[in-house]
Amino acid sequence: MENRYCGACRGERGCKDCKAAVRSAAYTNLTEFSAAGFSRKNSPQNAVLPNALPVSGGTDAMPEELLLAADIGTTTLAFVCANEKGEVLASYGAKNPQRSVSADVIGRIDAACRGMEKQLKQQMREALAEGFLFVLERGKKVLQSAEDQWKEIPVRVALAGNTTMQHLLFGYPLSGMARAPFAPYSIKEETVLFSSLFSETAVYERFYAKVKEAEVFVFPCLSAFVGGDVLAGAYALSFPGVVNGKEEKDGSYLLMDLGTNGELLLSASGKVYATAAAMGSAFEGGRFAYASDLFRLTANALRSGAADETGLLCEPYFTEGFMGLYQEDIRTFQLAKGAVRAGIELLCRRAGIKAEQIKTVFLAGGAGLYCETEDLLETGIVPKEFKGKIKIVGNSCIGGLIRYLKERGNTLLCGGEVLNLAEQPEFEEMYYRWMEFKDGVPEET
Repeated sequence: MENRYCGACRGERGCKDCKAAVRSAAYTNLTEFSAAGFSRKNSPQNAVLPNALPVSGGTDAMPEELLLAADIGTTTLAFVCANEKGEVLASYGAKNPQRSVSADVIGRIDAACRGMEKQLKQQMREALAEGFLFVLERGKKVLQSAEDQWKEIPVRVALAGNTTMQHLLFGYPLSGMARAPFAPYSIKEETVLFSSLFSETAVYERFYAKVKEAEVFVFPCLSAFVGGDVLAGAYALSFPGVVNGKEEKDGSYLLMDLGTNGELLLSASGKVYATAAAMGSAFEGGRFAYASDLFRLTANALRSGAADETGLLCEPYFTEGFMGLYQEDIRTFQLAKGAVRAGIELLCRRAGIKAEQIKTVFLAGGAGLYCETEDLLETGIVPKEFKGKIKIVGNSCIGGLIRYLKERGNTLLCGGEVLNLAEQPEFEEMYYRWMEFKDGVPEET
């Protein structure tokens, strides 16, 4: 598999055998999960990470069970191999090979409807099989396990992705998601055998029997555009209305998972409200390796006066760029920003709350890693009322998958109201309003 990156260098060196990397989930921007905030000044390597996925130091006893998890992103695939305690033995990330067909879900739905569904399914399954094999072999090496011992360890697997990615994995028809009312073939949870998904992949015979006979749990989705990945993230964070037994009636929490798709999930008084907005390549898969760089440069351009509140770069920056930021970058950012802010405002309205009533805002996904919350506030991608409430949580999807496998038996509460932004009468006006860089304070409603 091309474009492998497993940890400490975040893919910059292309290392093939970095023991330090596989021993620490805190070193990878794809598989780290933490409920603590951190920044460039307080880097993940040095941060205290309460609630993070614990990391095995490589000296523990042989695992009683192996937990395999994969986050199926539109742009990126992330994998973890952990022991029965949820301690990470190995982690791994790779580009989704379906990007060769299209960079976004709309393009892949269109391609599937034009007869490419088998190709897309096979690309997905081959990439997942290779990723699982990679972390299994790394885990064995980290623990210095003998082959015969390793083969006897029972295995359980969990997967999650957006609704389109999960449909492509199973080979479900996507015609219902190609046009309004955007009806998925299935959004229910699935439990299938590893062999039923991966027996036709090139690396299948390299898996030992315990893996081939393992059960694979695939998270349910909420709608065509609110997938299992955001539910897994909410599960990791014990969101009321998502985790059984968590029925808090006092308090509101927001999960923002900003990647190629922007998914927002609001838990208010124990009820769940969700929506999604297309992000394109603004925060993932675009010109910037890290979305935090785009946030920082855009915020600095606004602070310095290099860009005005409409997003227009002043001369000479319009022609020459501002510290590597160009007008096209700002416009791409504004398209995503407008959708995110409109989504937040519409969810709050539907829940009957104001932004200041939200207790905690969890920012998940690669877009949040290494960013400064001050930059988020300066650009207005989140309301000013969120100051002091934002927690950067990294890959909450992976965190939820491992937690689900580790805890066994917890019931997912998958109900909720899903808003299709395009169907909301106020969306267009909000979208264009929030594309601009105003003071970030919503108008009174």
